[in-house]
Amino acid sequence: MKFGLTLPHFRQVASPGAIIEFAQRAEELGYDSLWATDHVVVPETAVSRFGEVFYEPLIVLGYVIPVTRRITLGTSALILPYRNPVVTAKMLATIDVLSGGRTIFAVAAGWAEDEFNALGVPFHERGRLSDEYIRIFKALWTQDVPEFQGRYFKIRNVRFEPKPVQKPHPPLWVGGNSEKGIRRAVRFGDGWHPTRPQIPDLKQSLAVLTQYCQRYGRDPKSLVISAREPLKILDRREEGYRRIPLIGTPDDIVNDLRQFKELGVQHFVLDTFYSVPELDRETLADAFRTIERFAREIRPALAD
Repeated sequence: MKFGLTLPHFRQVASPGAIIEFAQRAEELGYDSLWATDHVVVPETAVSRFGEVFYEPLIVLGYVIPVTRRITLGTSALILPYRNPVVTAKMLATIDVLSGGRTIFAVAAGWAEDEFNALGVPFHERGRLSDEYIRIFKALWTQDVPEFQGRYFKIRNVRFEPKPVQKPHPPLWVGGNSEKGIRRAVRFGDGWHPTRPQIPDLKQSLAVLTQYCQRYGRDPKSLVISAREPLKILDRREEGYRRIPLIGTPDDIVNDLRQFKELGVQHFVLDTFYSVPELDRETLADAFRTIERFAREIRPALAD
């Protein structure tokens, strides 16, 4: 299993210095990946969850390229309809080139209707838009003279360079816990990237994924299964503390991860300062302590 961390580019921990320090320490500790999350504006109803400060994810990834050497950089998840697809494809290809091909891009259709309204994007067409965006990315990244004819966009008589370093293109993981998200992952993705799946729900979702693989003629093993989960390490279980995956004692978390591994999860994106109420008060210092403990106490136990 591989383990990545969400960069501190939003909520109470966000600052330029925190982003750099966190990225460098994650690489020193042997983490496999670093991830940026996407909101252009934060809906008023979601400020308590995401905070008011939210640095742009693709710029954040570019910001950490020169201070890292090995670690993979990714989006978890980039909301496809928020930006022009050709411009987005250019930005993603540029990040892949500048990083030397160490990228993974998880993408999703989005959920925040107020944010879509602020950006002038039709919320109820986000699924069809997302499907088209992924097809456009692949055309631009793989064709010498890209051509594309879709419902929303037409591309012809242009050149698109540079192409990504990774061939045929950087891995595209499709986010979304819903059946539509799973179907999109099977049809267009290199992986499926659900957020905070509970183990019983994940079992059911993977059965749905297998059914769609049969429908579309894909080998389920061709899809990377990842999961984005909160992480908080407790010295002991507190009375009344709700038990959710990866929030608990080191032994609890090791057991959770082994169950996820049995289901086929290969890559985790870990949130140390956001995602569930248990993390709302976590400081940057808390996040650093968490990633240190995970690297030194929990990850080695999984090698047994």
